Formats: sequence, C-alpha cells, structure tokens
Amino acid sequence: MAGGLPELVSDLLRPEAYPEPHPSSIELRVTHSSWVFIADREVWKLKRPVNLGFLDFREPQARRLDCQAEVQLNRRLAPDVYRGVFPVLHDGHHYLIGASESGPAVDWVVRMRRLPDEINADQLLLADRLDASRLRALAVHLAAFFRTARSVPGAASLSALSANLEENFADAQQFVGDLVDQQTLDEVRDRARQFLRSRAALFSKRERLAVDGHGDLRLEHVFFESDQSGVEHPVIIDCIEFNQRFRCGDPAGDAAFLAMELEAAHRPDLAAGFIARFAEAAHDFDLYGALDFYLSYRAWVRGKVAALIASDGDLALMQRQGKREEARAQFALARAEEGKPLDRPFIIVMNGLPGSGKSVLARALGEVLAAPVISSDRVRKALADLPPTERGPTSLYEPDRTRETYGEMFRSAEVIVNSGRGVILDATFARRDSRARAAAIASTPAATFVLIESVCSDETALRKRLRGREQGASESDARERELELVRSDFEPVLATEAAVHVSVETTEDFGSCLVQAMIALRHAGIVPASERRRG
Repeated sequence: MAGGLPELVSDLLRPEAYPEPHPSSIELRVTHSSWVFIADREVWKLKRPVNLGFLDFREPQARRLDCQAEVQLNRRLAPDVYRGVFPVLHDGHHYLIGASESGPAVDWVVRMRRLPDEINADQLLLADRLDASRLRALAVHLAAFFRTARSVPGAASLSALSANLEENFADAQQFVGDLVDQQTLDEVRDRARQFLRSRAALFSKRERLAVDGHGDLRLEHVFFESDQSGVEHPVIIDCIEFNQRFRCGDPAGDAAFLAMELEAAHRPDLAAGFIARFAEAAHDFDLYGALDFYLSYRAWVRGKVAALIASDGDLALMQRQGKREEARAQFALARAEEGKPLDRPFIIVMNGLPGSGKSVLARALGEVLAAPVISSDRVRKALADLPPTERGPTSLYEPDRTRETYGEMFRSAEVIVNSGRGVILDATFARRDSRARAAAIASTPAATFVLIESVCSDETALRKRLRGREQGASESDARERELELVRSDFEPVLATEAAVHVSVETTEDFGSCLVQAMIALRHAGIVPASERRRG
C-alpha cells in the first residue's frame, strides 16, 4: 500500500503508465465497484476486488468477465465510447498497453473515450440547461432502444418484482436507526406490497414488455453530445453489467429511474415532462398505472446502494458522508412517492377540423403542462401496426376502426387520470357523444375537464395547410379532399358540454393561440408544470 492505496492503484496514477502520448495528469475517482482513472481524453476503469453481495469481484477472472460484459452491453447506447478491455501488466510498476502488445496480465481495465463533463445531464441540470427539448430527445432515443432490445421473459413478472422488492427491504434493514427509521421502511414496504397486489392484472399484462435494459439510468450517466454536423444526440453510459436481474425488466422502470432523479433534484416539472414524452414515443400510456410503484422502488434502491457505499471504509470520509446524506434523502423520497398529483388531474379535449391547428396546439400544451398527448392519428396507426407517418389505407377510417381508435384513447386516458395526472386528447372530436365520453371519464376521479376548440376561420389558410401535408411526412392522413366530409359530420359544441370551453382562432400568431388556451386553463385551475409542486 502507498498513501492508503494499493500499489496497483498508485502505479496507475503515474501518467507514464499509460500508452503514448502519455496524459498530462490522472485524476482518481472511487466508486463502490471501481477505481476510475480520468486522463485528458480517456477514462480507464479498474474493478475493485470487493464483495458487496449483489456483486463479487474478488477473483481476477470475475473482474475480467465483468469488464467484457461492461463493454459489450454499453456499446448498445454508447457505441463509440467503450474502446475495449485491456490488460494491466507489471514490470517493476504496473502499466497499461495497447492491444497489439503482449505480456502476463495481472488485471484488466475498461478503456473509454472521455466525455466532457459540461455535456453531462447532471451538470446541465445544475446550469439550468437540461430543458424539455433535450429530455424529449432522450425519451425518443430510449423508446427506440427498448423497441429493439432483447426480450427477457419473466424479468418483470409479479414474482420477480416481489422477490426484488423483499430483497431490497431486507438489505436496508441494517441501516434502520441510522440512515432510515423503521416506520419509513415499514410504510414504504407495505405500500409497495399493496400496490403489486391491487394492480396484479396490470403488472401481469406488462410482463411481455420486459427487455434487457439499462438498470441504472441516472442523470450522471446521460450525456448530450453533438456530432460533426452539430446535431446533438443522447449518449448513455454505465448500465448495470454485473447482475442481469437488476438490468432487465419493464422499460417503465428505467424511465421512472430518471424521472425519480429529476424529482430528487426538485424538478417534478421536468420529471413529468420526460415521462409524458417517453409514454408518447413508446406508445405506452399504461405505464402510468405502474409509475408510482417504480418511482418509489427506484428511490429505495438508490437509497440502499448509497447506504452500502457509505459503509465502505476505503472511501474518503467526505465521500462517505455525502453518500449518507444521499441515502437519507432517497429513503425519504421513496416514502414521499405516494402518487400524489402535482395538482388536480385533468383531461383536455382538443377538437376541430383537419388543418385547424389543434395538433400543433396540443403538442405545445403538452410541453407547457408536462402532460402526455394522446393523438388519434398515432393511436390509429399503432393499432394497425403502422409507423406514425405512414399513410394508412382508407379502411382505417371506417366507422368500426374509428370507434376502436377513440375507445383506445379513452382507455389510456382513464389510466392516466386515475394515476392522478393530466392528459391531452387530440382528435377531431366531431361528435358530441365522443366529447361526452371524455367528460364522463374526467368525472370519475374528479378530474378537471376542459374543451379547447381550434378554429381557423380563414378558409384559404386552412386549405393551404392541408395541401402542405402532401409535400412531406405527416401523422395525419386527412387532406384537402377529406375536409368537406369531416365538416359535414361535425356537430357544433354546445355550452352545456363543458364548464370550461374556449375557441382558439388559429389563424393568428401561434404565440397568441397558446396564450388564449393557457388563459382558459388557468381559469380552470390548470397551471404550467413549472409552477406546480408535488403535494
């Protein structure tokens, strides 16, 4: 040992231990499982020979296999960051070599390209630069990843969830009286058990969604990097590689992890917006029925891991103290995640003719309110297993298919408002019976119901918008030739249909349209997400 560090670690703090050109300096960061050596342009991760119960790296072969798994799994979401597994050699001092050289390896490291700290989501949040646009891009990226990820049958079954749940509470029992009180542990555990029992049908239905995911979707693991053309895209590192059981499961669990991180940072508005955009991109609005379980579960897991790290005597005192504070905060957050809404749940119905601007306004309101938008265009295509912008056959618009589309929209909306959250329904809603059904769903959980009618009184502008859809990809199949057919079926909105009903003239400047809509929503008690706080 030198200066309290193993000789191997001390040797790798020497710049000359690295391939040429040697880095100018080396910074050491210690995690619960690794020594991380940060150079000018690269990062080298050496596994610590520890046994934490959920991982065991005491044997060199176990460390080597874990390095290989880390590179293979993380290349899925960060393909050009993980450069491979390299041997550590010893010749008077420990040193690292290129893959072309040979020698007796005494250990192995993961070699990574260093990503700039300033593009890390954690740092962007601190700088107030982690905005809705970046989180939308992350949500879309993750939804696409989960669609192609390896299916893992059984990973999200009720029995698997229950086993993971009980293990986590048992592991945390040792910290009762220090980092968590018994009442908190009992309350969070009992509520989680009840949640699984009461929604067994939902969780059983979601078993088929289980995939080989990430498992540790923290803000510090997300970066937003620009390519050579200046286009920014998410890069996600450090998935859980040491235990498949922790990595595989319902994608909603991974999404909830990041949302929980945002809530822990006192940004419930960003958390709600991220989940809304993820639900839209994944076309998975049922996740709202399981969301509060996963929010609390992920907070508890994060608290338990922080508590375990805080007991690691090899870490610096300040680092251990920081983990103790993190553990207390995460255990408290797990208790607070009781499904309380940011405010009263709501259903906003957007209605209007094709080309009237209702979908554009719906998306803008979805961003401002951090609420999911359920679009009839997207639902119709999803039910037919078509991409959102692929033009569908005329059979998609037969009465039975339209009833099926609206029925699915209403079913999803009911799941969302019953979770205590708001939703925006985007469709023509030409007929009173469909608007009445939406109002009826709102009445069950005492949700606020608002009807926003998009009106484009300039016929020339309306038709120009519809003709513009011929020029590129569009989620809506409605064109100018369908306008009169829809108009003939349109039943005017009556004053008795909604306590709050506003007509927005969309031929005006779009900013003015949004202001008109928000004035009406504020009158109904619905405020921007940035002004809301968890109750």
